[in-house]
Amino acid sequence: MLTRVLFCSGILAACMTAGAQQSASQSPSLDDKRQDILDRVLARLAEDEARIKELEEKLARQTGQVPPTAPSAPSVAASLTSATAAEPSPDESPSAESDPHAHMLDLPGGGPKLQIRGFFDFNYGVGTDANPLIFPPGAPPHSNFQMGEFTLMTSSKLSNKLSFMSELVFGSDSSNVLAVDLERFLLSYRANKYFEASFGRYHTSIGYYSTAFHHGTWFQTATGRPFMYFFEDSGGLLPVHNVGVSLTGLVPGTKGLGLHWIAEIGNGRASSNLDAPVQNYYSDRNHKSYNLAAYVAPDWLRGLKMGGSYFRDRIAPPGVAAVDQTIGSIYAIYVTPTWEFMNEGVLLNNHIKNGRRTFHTPLAYTQVSRKVGAYRPYVRFQYVNSPANDPINTYIGRYMGPSLGVRWDFSDYAAFKLQYNRLDQRNARPRNGLDAQLAFTF
Repeated sequence: MLTRVLFCSGILAACMTAGAQQSASQSPSLDDKRQDILDRVLARLAEDEARIKELEEKLARQTGQVPPTAPSAPSVAASLTSATAAEPSPDESPSAESDPHAHMLDLPGGGPKLQIRGFFDFNYGVGTDANPLIFPPGAPPHSNFQMGEFTLMTSSKLSNKLSFMSELVFGSDSSNVLAVDLERFLLSYRANKYFEASFGRYHTSIGYYSTAFHHGTWFQTATGRPFMYFFEDSGGLLPVHNVGVSLTGLVPGTKGLGLHWIAEIGNGRASSNLDAPVQNYYSDRNHKSYNLAAYVAPDWLRGLKMGGSYFRDRIAPPGVAAVDQTIGSIYAIYVTPTWEFMNEGVLLNNHIKNGRRTFHTPLAYTQVSRKVGAYRPYVRFQYVNSPANDPINTYIGRYMGPSLGVRWDFSDYAAFKLQYNRLDQRNARPRNGLDAQLAFTF
């Protein structure tokens, strides 16, 4: 307390003395006056600091305490002196020449902020049809602890109209090899609600599920995707991923109806490389795939979404001249915080031009759920029928059956799911599977 009083009284006295002397004398210039006042204040502060230090040492000797020997913080006078000396004049502002690395430290305006959101799921499966992501036909019904997908989703706003997002996934399969995949990366330009363009690798707008639920099972009610929307490297039949340009927007004059259009063009699916079906860098043909889609999301019934799409590609698998692939979809979705009704149908056609033969593959699913407190019981029925000798499809046969499950959100950002699957296949005995899953976001 004594040191604070002496310190404050010293500053006040120095300021009063300097002010009185300033008003009594006539200095040649205003700068000289300011410098004289500052010199007097600094001198008085130095005297008071020396006296305070002497009093502290005396008090320490009387109380038996040892004064600290570590270097103390710079004095007030020294701080003021260094600050005054370091302040640049208007003609001496920092420049790139004085710091050649300055342009490498900061982006203009501080730079965009990168936001990261993570997702992970851990599973325990019993039975052949238990894996929520990968369908292994004929795999032995071993029980497994399974590491699901570890997903890092990043986004950054570059300007009011420009943004970037990516989806990096760490995962494994039946080979037990941990791999890293950049599943999505998009640079998007949004001029207004009527036009938005995205460039990069995207989820193709075939149907509803493909673009409503991305990687990260925490978003989904069930433990995994419907079989018709399995990813390509998990045995999926549809070109869920594509590399190219995706355009979308609201149709003018349809705000109440919420009519949106989508147009996409990309490399399409690889003709022969089944290990890398998505053509990220090299395209094995000049022909590009395109997809046209539309949907309505009316204001008068929140949660309703109905639409369809038409996808076309030309693929050249080994031994076949060319295959024209067309995929048509239609869906009706009604999702609210309480109810979930999802219904989709897809017809995949692979037409061999020289052989004049077309292979038709119907795909469909229906899912219904209702939230009761923290629990959401659900049921899903799905159907896929891929004909024999299809030149493109990675899966041949019929996949049909129900799934029953319940999701328990025991935290705002974590959920436990338990799902039973029943699988009926052509020329095979029915199979069963049970999957327990912990899914969360962080």
